Amino acid sequence: MVLLTGGLGLAKAEESSFYKEDPLFSTAPDVKKSLQLIARFGPVGIGIELIHPVFTMRIKNVEEGSPAAATGNLKAGQIIETINGQPLKDIDPRIQLGQILSKAEATDGVIKFSIKGEAEPITVKIPVLGPYSKTWPLNCPKSDKIVRQAADYIASPGGNKGLANIGMLFLLSTGEDKDLEVVRQWARTEPAHTYAWYLGYGGIPLTECYLRTGDPEILANIQRWVDSAVEGQYLDAWPGRNGTLTDYGGGHLNAAGTSVLTFLLLAKECGAEVPDHALFGALRHFYRYAGRGNNPYGDDRPYTGFVDNGKNGLLAFAMAAAASLTPDGEDSVYARARDVCAMKSFYLTTYMLHGHTGGGIGEIWRSAAMGLLFEKKPAQYREFMDNRQWHYDLSRRFDGSFGILGGGGYDNVQWGVAFPLAYTI
Repeated sequence: MVLLTGGLGLAKAEESSFYKEDPLFSTAPDVKKSLQLIARFGPVGIGIELIHPVFTMRIKNVEEGSPAAATGNLKAGQIIETINGQPLKDIDPRIQLGQILSKAEATDGVIKFSIKGEAEPITVKIPVLGPYSKTWPLNCPKSDKIVRQAADYIASPGGNKGLANIGMLFLLSTGEDKDLEVVRQWARTEPAHTYAWYLGYGGIPLTECYLRTGDPEILANIQRWVDSAVEGQYLDAWPGRNGTLTDYGGGHLNAAGTSVLTFLLLAKECGAEVPDHALFGALRHFYRYAGRGNNPYGDDRPYTGFVDNGKNGLLAFAMAAAASLTPDGEDSVYARARDVCAMKSFYLTTYMLHGHTGGGIGEIWRSAAMGLLFEKKPAQYREFMDNRQWHYDLSRRFDGSFGILGGGGYDNVQWGVAFPLAYTI
């Protein structure tokens, strides 16, 4: 029960001066520490520091061009006494802030900040998106608007396309013709990479675009990418350090190589020439991690560590690609491996935002992998999404882009463009 209630390393509710129930996640702000940052109050455009007495809010920064900046009255250093009449109390302050934001977007878009020393509250106006539906992100106008905003940002000339252009995968996931055309032009000419992270993250949307369009120019480009991936393969997988596939001294890096396997499987489905030794060697290498504990960071035993950091979600997609290639399809061992790896996304929820180099990358693929369980495990899917609704909302920015709130080095737009896959997969 400790794992399910999120009580890892935290004081019980009755021992806390703030929390009235056990915090939902193991990374909840610590009531004994001051100066903890909530980097983004969603599309409002401010960062909030949590200081003592618990939890007093102090403005850390105001984002240029944001609704908060438009007031001309919100500044770094100001103490926020209440937001829409609410002080922070009883629950994880991030969850409460997410609830305030969601309610404002569902009604009038008004968020009022009561600032210490100011006679009148400062009003910020954000766009009204409506409420989330009970079945969100499906059949949900608010989710549709969020998806459209994110897609328009990525497709814009100055929009960050993400690491290895992973934002192109999100554009494909909207199903809109205008987004497909953006990806199609990119996929025809994007040069083949020699870095495992880029081969996987860029190669997947490359192949998905061909499967949508049948464009022969894209297929020819896919072949160039396949040749690069095969050339850099080492003992059935790929290294991932220092930006080169020849850095074998660093050993395997499955956090990067798992997506290269997915790319090769999809390339095979597209009709590219993928050598059997490369494809089956990689498939055998990664399949052995499914259901045996964890997809390790490097070439380690699968039961030596259980910090997910998105690697099981990545493996779920690799197994999904394998299942689509085998004649057994949904009856194959790969389909079962897919579901096992995706379910790890549910059972590791108390490790939210926890992982090597920061937990943001884990949230991308953990959330996306849960979409693979939408039909088979609807209760778990619903619980996962509803318990993270606040995090998706607070991670959004006023220009339609995403960061990954609290995700360490991944809390930026370069990685955040992959986060809204949670709404589409």
